[in-house]
Amino acid sequence: MRVLMMAGRYIIGGASTVIENLADQLSKKGADVTIGALTFGHVPFHGAYEVKTLPVYNISKLKQFLDGFDIVHNHHPLTNYLALISRKPFVYHYHGAPNYGKGILFRFSMLFSIKIMKHTFNAVISVSESGARELKRYLDLNDIDVIYNGVDTDRFKPSLDERFRKGTPQFLFVGNLYEHKKVEELILALKEVVKGYPKAHLQIVGGGIAYTILNNLIKKLHLQDNVALVGRVSDFDLPFYYASCDLYVTASRYETFGLPILEAMACGKPVVASSIPPHVELLNKSKAGITYHIGDLKDLSKKMIRIYEKKDRYKNNAIHFAKEHDWSVVAEQVMQIYTLAYS
Repeated sequence: MRVLMMAGRYIIGGASTVIENLADQLSKKGADVTIGALTFGHVPFHGAYEVKTLPVYNISKLKQFLDGFDIVHNHHPLTNYLALISRKPFVYHYHGAPNYGKGILFRFSMLFSIKIMKHTFNAVISVSESGARELKRYLDLNDIDVIYNGVDTDRFKPSLDERFRKGTPQFLFVGNLYEHKKVEELILALKEVVKGYPKAHLQIVGGGIAYTILNNLIKKLHLQDNVALVGRVSDFDLPFYYASCDLYVTASRYETFGLPILEAMACGKPVVASSIPPHVELLNKSKAGITYHIGDLKDLSKKMIRIYEKKDRYKNNAIHFAKEHDWSVVAEQVMQIYTLAYS
């Protein structure tokens, strides 16, 4: 089966992580996979697949290009419109978008593209039940397959060394430093944690527009010895950051899934997360952590301490849930969608 895994602008983020891992696993299962995008701001790692820029400036070439595949699997709202010229089964993979701040414009374009093009989709995949409910609520779209994102349990595992540990307890956040991630709340909560645990430390892995604001906040609170803005790290180093923490924390106001949560679980780490629906869904199903009341920094700091002190009771639940969602399992579920769409 020839599969086009497609995006608009291909950049570092959750969607590209999904695309690359699915492409790699589908290739291992015998599919002939190509990752295609309008532009590449980030080049995918080299797996058993091809990487090509879509020939959008020549309609006849674009039609010919799309016709070269058995399945077109799209992950970006802008490229939804290519379903108009694709004569092959078209699968849309819903990753969501923030509903405030700079994400609003992207969210609007996403919802509009789905509304206009939904009649052309042969299948729609949502990365969570919460995401599926969004599609039903906003777009009256009911025929949705829920397939959770996955994790590479050969890379993210509990046996790794703690080479990046800086304190006790050690907390970790991984993600792009965007407004809706509310990373400043993690720093403010740590200020309370330090009162009881002076050697507590928070590592913030990722880059983005909020870096300078967060750096200034750390200095203002005199937490330079307790908080580190690590920046982006290599794919090789990332699992060791998870292994080095006691607890994964996130204050994000919007996610449709939350890949870092699953990566942390794969390393046997419990989670404290904001009580947005996808976080509640993941932690209710996994029993690998708890949520805190959104915006309540006292509740956040208390639960960071509580889960740290009881972290061992969550370890097995976290590992088990992650293994159930290894990328090889997820790819098999996606292949079943392809088979139904192609038949």
